[in-house]
Amino acid sequence: MEYVETRDVGLDELTPFPGNARRGDIDKIRESIRKTGQYRSIVVRDSGGAFVVLAGNHTMQAAAAEGHDTIRCEIIRCDDSEARRINLADNKLAELGDYDHDALAELLSYLDGDYDGTGYTDDDVQALIHPADESLAALGDPDDTPPPPEQPTSVLGDVWHLGPHRLVCGDSTDVAVVEAMMGGDRADCMWTDPPYGVEYVGKTKSALSIQNDGAAGLPDLLAGAFAVATAALKPGAPIYIAHPDSFRTTFEQAVHEAGWLFRQNLIWVKNTLVLGHSDYHYRHEPILYGFTPGGDGRLGRGGDRWFGDNAQTTVFEVDKPARSEDHPTMKPVALIAPMLTNSCPRRGLVYEPFGGSGSTLIAAHSLGMAARVVELDPRYVDVICRRFQQYTGIKPVRADTGDPVDFANGSAD
Repeated sequence: MEYVETRDVGLDELTPFPGNARRGDIDKIRESIRKTGQYRSIVVRDSGGAFVVLAGNHTMQAAAAEGHDTIRCEIIRCDDSEARRINLADNKLAELGDYDHDALAELLSYLDGDYDGTGYTDDDVQALIHPADESLAALGDPDDTPPPPEQPTSVLGDVWHLGPHRLVCGDSTDVAVVEAMMGGDRADCMWTDPPYGVEYVGKTKSALSIQNDGAAGLPDLLAGAFAVATAALKPGAPIYIAHPDSFRTTFEQAVHEAGWLFRQNLIWVKNTLVLGHSDYHYRHEPILYGFTPGGDGRLGRGGDRWFGDNAQTTVFEVDKPARSEDHPTMKPVALIAPMLTNSCPRRGLVYEPFGGSGSTLIAAHSLGMAARVVELDPRYVDVICRRFQQYTGIKPVRADTGDPVDFANGSAD
């Protein structure tokens, strides 16, 4: 093979390689040419007549479709055997490589959602950021939540390993409890659904009350939990706090006193109203969005802690879970997951100081993230363990003994 020169050649002087087996996406190549121009020469063979395109046949077709008269070419001389080898190698060798997916996702993130001309779509990028994992296969409805048991298996102090997640039966205002569970790790973000201060008592025959759900102690509870959470979270970590509109000032004050930054209130719009004593029945619920103090660079969209696209809005229209008699404030996984997608990196760590029925953990699991969850009530620790096992088929494991426990049947293996 002999290199001749690099120059622009008229498209009318070029002919495709006969029998070229590759079928390219001409529309994607046209989009790339429109966005960035021709950044790489095609390779053509000077055989004494028309130039034969050995590498770049589809680029030539795309340039013609875009109305170009010329195209930049690397001109070579070679025999027939070399020409076939060059054509085959150009079509095949690119397929044999692989990607560093983390590096690719980071590179694409610099484009700020504008992927025109790259060949990538929004769906491609989301799949890179939060890839599907066969080990995360679900067995059932993510919102299917079992009732609390009358006699729980868990007791205060228990730590459970649920696949990649950790769940502790303890008080999220207790520094020692949270530090022991975190094991030196700091979470990338927090999504929490604290007790609401509505003095709720369940409608089921067991009439279970939710621990720490009294209004009088709510400010102290939030202050204690948020102070501990600051140490459990990375500086500048995004925070999401579900809360009732009637207690908005209490929650915002707690965020302010914790030294956290309040950014926005997001709105969950439900498909049905919630009957109550208000003049106007509620069909929405706010979710406070902000950040812990510290952290380098810009917070939120455009910064290192934003992993979503540029089309997010403050409104999330998600149906209420069909079953919530035992835990009336239970949030659907479909509500939590998009916020985690926006604010937690691939394989990131999510902190939930008020585990409740476990929706945050299930959402994190569905996205390939790991959760660190605190729940005070042993009954609801059991609910989370059983819900996780029903959803994934993975049995919770006692951290102190390493023994798996079958919460579906109430037995240790």
